[in-house]
Amino acid sequence: MRNITFSRSTRLLLSGRETLSAMKDALARAEHSINLEYFSFRDDDTGREITRILSRKASHGVKVRMLTDSVGSWRLSRRFIRSLKDSGIEFRRFTPFTLHRDHRKIITADGLTGFLGGFNIGDVYLRQWRDTHLMIQGGAVSELDGIFAAMWEKCGGNFPGDSARSWPDMPGDVPMRIIASGAGKGYRAIADEYIRVISRSAKRVWITTPYFAPDGKFLEALYHASGRGVDVRIIIPSWSNHAVVSWASQSYIDGLIAGGVRVFTYEGGFIHAKTMIADSHVASVGTANIDALSFGINYEVQAFVYSSRLVRELEGVFLADLENCTEETVSSRGKRKRPAMMRLREFAGRLLSPIL
Repeated sequence: MRNITFSRSTRLLLSGRETLSAMKDALARAEHSINLEYFSFRDDDTGREITRILSRKASHGVKVRMLTDSVGSWRLSRRFIRSLKDSGIEFRRFTPFTLHRDHRKIITADGLTGFLGGFNIGDVYLRQWRDTHLMIQGGAVSELDGIFAAMWEKCGGNFPGDSARSWPDMPGDVPMRIIASGAGKGYRAIADEYIRVISRSAKRVWITTPYFAPDGKFLEALYHASGRGVDVRIIIPSWSNHAVVSWASQSYIDGLIAGGVRVFTYEGGFIHAKTMIADSHVASVGTANIDALSFGINYEVQAFVYSSRLVRELEGVFLADLENCTEETVSSRGKRKRPAMMRLREFAGRLLSPIL
């Protein structure tokens, strides 16, 4: 069981522009250290706007470290990377020579303000991209710094620790678990926490995920929850930026409906949020999809927050997203009469999903 940590405040960020604005403000106020770990960081207007802030802070003596995944950020040119290093930013890449990817999206500033969630850095995430990010402040940020430090050192960097102000825990701070997963002993840490929370739920489990291709243990937890009367709902995209994974997601719908799980497909753009609420006291936001890659291969980070306020906020977001959804039912699936080729694609996607 991962340790409980505490945040002085938690803030949901629901659009690319809102997330970018909050990040820029936190980066601009940093006095000691800035750490970034991103799966996808693009050399476009948004990426250059962030790097200008980072370069300016580095020139003022702030310790700036930037880590990107070599596959997710493959478009970054040598010239762009050289400009980062020339401005005083320490830059490293997670190796391409492995099936594992660093799928995290983390920013910390001075060890006091942190961000994690679904948004990467790039112009595309400011457009038709429904995502959810979480901003935290206080002691819990040290957990994010520790996760970053472990990956930084794994990539050959030195992380002696930063001299930032402390933020002691206070009554009223929000308890949470920030869980990291990836290669090694804790590779199923996030999957196991999801299953633990679902298995203990009594009234509802509402999940939003862009990619749904779970293993048998996760499906069993959902079906058991539904069987004991829990209101289990899942929102997935009606279309995806990864066709084969989308086919795989579609292949699970009939079984989920038969198991009493309500499934909704989002029509208002591409929904990329990775969130869950359970009953009235657990809210989760992070980078992990409900698939084999996130649950057993990639490096991910997910916050499980014990806050009725945050649950209410995520409940409102979920219900608002439902306004842009179509519910999948036995009747609607039958009327649609999916052609044989579509069913074959779904079958192929399901077979291939564990290695995608």
